[in-house]
Parts: sequence; C-alpha cells; structure tokens
Amino acid sequence: MVGSVYILAVRAFIEDDDGRVLLIKRAADSKTNASRWELPGGKIGTGESLEEALKREVKEETNLEIIPGDVMGVVEQKFPVINAVHIIIRCRAEGSVKLSGEHEGFAWVEPSDLSRYRLADWLSDFIMKLKMEENKEDSPLGGLIKFVRGI
Repeated sequence: MVGSVYILAVRAFIEDDDGRVLLIKRAADSKTNASRWELPGGKIGTGESLEEALKREVKEETNLEIIPGDVMGVVEQKFPVINAVHIIIRCRAEGSVKLSGEHEGFAWVEPSDLSRYRLADWLSDFIMKLKMEENKEDSPLGGLIKFVRGI
C-alpha cells in the first residue's frame, strides 16, 4: 500500500482597511479548483521559506506586495493521488490587483458575504473550522473569530 503524498501550500488572507478579504477566482480551465474562489497563494518551492513562497505566489497571481503576519490555521485538501496542506497566513497588502492568466476574477468580500461565492473546498472547510471554534469558550483564536461571525 502506498502512503499519501503531501504538498505544502501557503495562502494569503489579505484584509483591507474596511475588514474585507481578497478572493480570487480560478480560471475555468484550471486543473484544480476550476471556477472556484480562493485565497491567493500556492505551492512552496524547493528551498523556499513560507514567507518567500507566499510573497512570490501573491505577486505572481495578483501583483500585490504583501506583509505577512500570523498563521491563522491549516487545512487539508484531498485529491485522488496527493493531498495539499494549505497554511493560511494573515497579510496586509500594498498595490493594485492585476490578475495572472490563472485567474478570471477578484473581489474584496465582506465576511458575511463569503457564503455567496462558490469557494474552493479547502477554503469552505477552513471557514467551517473557524465557525466551530467560535462556539468553544476557550478558543485561542480571539479576534479571528470576530472576523467570521457574519459568515
């Protein structure tokens, strides 16, 4: 029996000054998450740190310069042959969004409006984890929970 193969990905949870989060929509012909909305980011390259990979991926996909902050959480995405582990990092960004050819749309979304978007499965799973944490009295996520209360 062959064990699961894992890849690591980093994702930028970019908030603007109004508390909205940046979502980008994968192109319809994408191999994964086609026509789904997700957070900017991608796979970590050989020899890259989390921060280097995140800055590179966000720049390639959105043309934004980011300032990474704290790790918000981790979520797994299962595929037939591999599993992806997405590390979500809170970020601030500078610049204007200009999408790569991998994506066909972007939106700055209020937390309460996230359910209106067809999200990538891993992002839906992450949001559900946040909602479950909200119901725990001793949740260490504090301010993050407040962000997703409207979802």
